[in-house]
Amino acid sequence: MAAADDTSQINPSSDENMSNNNGDDDDALLSITNEIINVLSLDDSEHKNEIVNDFLEDGRQSLVKYKEDIIPKVYKEVMSDNDNTLIKLFKKYIETDLEKVCGKTYPWLISFLEEYRKGENHEIYDCVFTRTANYGATYMKDCPILSFVLQLLFEGIDDECLKETNVFDDLWFAVTNDGLKSITKYSAYIVKSVMNEQLKRQSILFQVLREYYREDVFLSLKESNITDKKNLYELALDDVAEQGWLSDLKSIEESITPKSYKAVLEKLRSFHQKQKSKESKKSDTKDVHQTKPDSQSGSTSTKNEMTSKEKQSNLYFIEYFSKFFR
Repeated sequence: MAAADDTSQINPSSDENMSNNNGDDDDALLSITNEIINVLSLDDSEHKNEIVNDFLEDGRQSLVKYKEDIIPKVYKEVMSDNDNTLIKLFKKYIETDLEKVCGKTYPWLISFLEEYRKGENHEIYDCVFTRTANYGATYMKDCPILSFVLQLLFEGIDDECLKETNVFDDLWFAVTNDGLKSITKYSAYIVKSVMNEQLKRQSILFQVLREYYREDVFLSLKESNITDKKNLYELALDDVAEQGWLSDLKSIEESITPKSYKAVLEKLRSFHQKQKSKESKKSDTKDVHQTKPDSQSGSTSTKNEMTSKEKQSNLYFIEYFSKFFR
């Protein structure tokens, strides 16, 4: 947590090798951060850095624990609805940081988000980003980018569904273990034409899943003594992103030795077993009677509390964009 007298902790970090555009984005993030401080009237507060850091991490719900540090009139105003200045600033912060981290390397992602923001699906976009402004990392899992894409595409998983059911958790487990094809199990929560489009290898969801699986797939190939020739790594990644850890890797089977083929399949299947075991343990510890998040009433707990490990992986989830797309 940031020290109360260290303003550098809440400012976007700078790097001498950043481009001018990144420098402009850093200035924009700093400006937004200062606006947040002003809106909350925290200029003279000794806890302002802590409050802002927690706000950017956990969303508006985090302000409940700082109620005594915020002027009553200000607190009432910022907690009153989803269209106030504070919520708009949080959404602006996310958009700016996404552009900074992903704009050049993953333009297809920014194009997708812009299409939602400016097009006929702008209400869905606003709903997802407002949800993030309210609850921060609560629904981000270990990959904010994938979470954003899933929330935008599966519009049937609305706030009520997120609070009352485990559908999003189940969807997350499916796509991160069984790949793109698994989304058909959740057809009730996505427009049919959208699902059919996303099942193609050119889709935004397929592209994001490739990035999600990339590191572990490439490492497994390397450890199985498979060299990256004839585009083998990318072909294998395509198979896993589409079919999950249990993929038979037919795209590369005839291009590698039987020994290496068997080795890499075993390594990939081990990821599926680990995730299955982890999910089973999480299910055993869930308490369905826990209070659901409610920014209006001031409740800060969630239906399914994150474990300390999950919480750690979500710390400063905005900054996680750069860690994920390294």
